[in-house]
Amino acid sequence: MKNLESLRSSIIALSAIYYYKISPPQIAFVMEFLKSETSSKQNIQKEINVILLGETGSGKSTLINYFTNYFHNGTLENLKIAIPTKHHVATEDLKHHEYNVQDTSKSKTRACAVYNFRKEDTIYNFIDTPGLSDTEGLIQDDFNIEQILGAAEQSGVLTAIILVINGTQARATVTLRNTLCLVKSSIPDVLLQNLIVVLTNCFAASANFEMVHLKPWTVPEANVFHMNNCALSRPLALWVKNIHMKTYLEKEWQCSMETIEKLIHNLTQLGGKTTEAFTQMRMKRDKIKSQLHSILLDVKKFQVLQNELDVMKITQKNISTDIEKYSDYKRTKEVEITEFEQCGYYSTICSVCSNACCYNGDTVSPFQIILGMILNEFPMLNRAYNFINLFSSSVEPLCKCNHPLHKHYNANVRPVKRTKTVEEILQDVKNAYDQNVSKNEEIQFKIGNLDSDIAAVKDALDEKTAEIPKCCRELKMLCSQFNFVDELQGIFDIMERDARTLTSMVVRADAEKRIRNVKHVVDTLTSAEKSG
Repeated sequence: MKNLESLRSSIIALSAIYYYKISPPQIAFVMEFLKSETSSKQNIQKEINVILLGETGSGKSTLINYFTNYFHNGTLENLKIAIPTKHHVATEDLKHHEYNVQDTSKSKTRACAVYNFRKEDTIYNFIDTPGLSDTEGLIQDDFNIEQILGAAEQSGVLTAIILVINGTQARATVTLRNTLCLVKSSIPDVLLQNLIVVLTNCFAASANFEMVHLKPWTVPEANVFHMNNCALSRPLALWVKNIHMKTYLEKEWQCSMETIEKLIHNLTQLGGKTTEAFTQMRMKRDKIKSQLHSILLDVKKFQVLQNELDVMKITQKNISTDIEKYSDYKRTKEVEITEFEQCGYYSTICSVCSNACCYNGDTVSPFQIILGMILNEFPMLNRAYNFINLFSSSVEPLCKCNHPLHKHYNANVRPVKRTKTVEEILQDVKNAYDQNVSKNEEIQFKIGNLDSDIAAVKDALDEKTAEIPKCCRELKMLCSQFNFVDELQGIFDIMERDARTLTSMVVRADAEKRIRNVKHVVDTLTSAEKSG
């Protein structure tokens, strides 16, 4: 390692000579600086990161001040204060995030702050965090937890988690139970071996808090410390002239410093644990929330598509009714027609009214019969004859059928009157029928597309719904005490509220079923936790 550092220093020096043309005295200064920097790094062999958690008012900031006095050699008469309190102003140049130090009902620490101390070859980084179960409510707790988890994750490696509890509490109050629930739901199992409990405002003999409240966690006795840290809770003027109080505080101070020394020793014995588990927990939590929110949006999309589909089906039903209504666009009727049958005699047929004016030569001269035979035999001659008669029609007498004689011809046929059934189309009705058929085809195409879109949305919902239990189980493996009910109840409330606004019974039933399925997974995991 030393050879590598020496090589690094030489490379930097040569680079400086080449690029900046520095003089030999300057080179010596640079080499000396690099040597001192390397030596400084070598002297620091260990770095210990510790995060403090606890209820608002439990004494986390006070504990930081005791650490400050330990590392900065403070005394009862010459206190070293990193974090200002109700009776003491800050004396050390350490950054803090204290707020409203006079109000004991609210968390004074508003953001995570790191306090660095050095002893021999070790740097101690204590991360003070906002108090939990704050009087500002659940929203503030959620915000504080996010800050705490973020600070833990960013530390990279954690040596210990110090849980600070007011040791005078005989019973687990509502706020303490809430705090412990939040803490248990935030610490990965892999870091539980590095858990330290500090009971404040008490000695070992006077502690009221019972460790059973931390179940199922088990904290080794060696990792439980008691501190009656009352020295900082009183102003100097109150006890400096009171011999009995001064004696008591001096004894308490000595005990506290000895406790701090034992705690520091314990920290040096614990091995650091990577905070990758915090990263994984955050990713799983975010994924669960993201999936649930995505399900919420997809359900709304499902509702829109289903509403459109319902409208389309109603429209199609109306169109189908119209199609049936206009499908009877054909009509049949009986008509009388004249057909000609071959016969054994000649008749004079009127080409206008299709009547036989003369039968079997009746009132027909032999000349007309012969002429008719010739004309029937020779069509060209028949057309010429009709053409000539056209010019003579003005003087030609009318037949008994009141039509000109030139409109008649002779043939061996006779007209026969028959009744025939014919079909006619009502064009306006057919047009309406055709239009509705076209509309039905268009609606059917749209319904097909909507069915496909709804199927795609339902597939996506199935996939996301199935992903949530998987993420929950993976999160449970990381943190066996994770509180899914507390974590997801807000989203469930939103989903159930939105489900009640759905107007489609199909979509509403689907949404409620999905919510029940996810809740069942949460209940199963919670039951497994309690039984374990």
